[in-house]
Amino acid sequence: MSRAFGFSTAVRGEALVRQGGRCACCGDPLEDQMDHAHHVIPNQSGRAGEAGHAWLASADNCVVLCELCHYRVHEDGRYRAGAVAPPEYFLHSHGDAARRHQEWVVGLRRASGSVWG
Repeated sequence: MSRAFGFSTAVRGEALVRQGGRCACCGDPLEDQMDHAHHVIPNQSGRAGEAGHAWLASADNCVVLCELCHYRVHEDGRYRAGAVAPPEYFLHSHGDAARRHQEWVVGLRRASGSVWG
C-alpha cells in the first residue's frame, strides 16, 4: 500500500528540473549520488481523501535532496517525525533563482495554512 500523498515519478522529476539537478539543500549535483524526494510540508499533516490536501503530493511541496541532507533534515534520521526544516531552509529549491525561491516559500506558507487553518 502506498502512503498518502506520496510523490509520483513525474512529480519528483519536475522538482529535480526546477532545482537544476542539484540538491535543494546543499546545492551539490545529484547526478552521481543517491537522492530522496522530500515533503517540505510533511505528508503526515494532511488527511487522505481531503481534496484541499492533495497539493501535499505536488511538485510545489517536493524537494529532491542528497542522502546526507535528507538525513540531516530529519534530525539525523528521525524520518517518522516528519520534516523539521522550514521551506526557507531549502535555498536551492529553484536552483540559483533566489527570487523564485522566496515566492515559493510564501506560496508554501499560504498553502500550509489551508491544511492547518
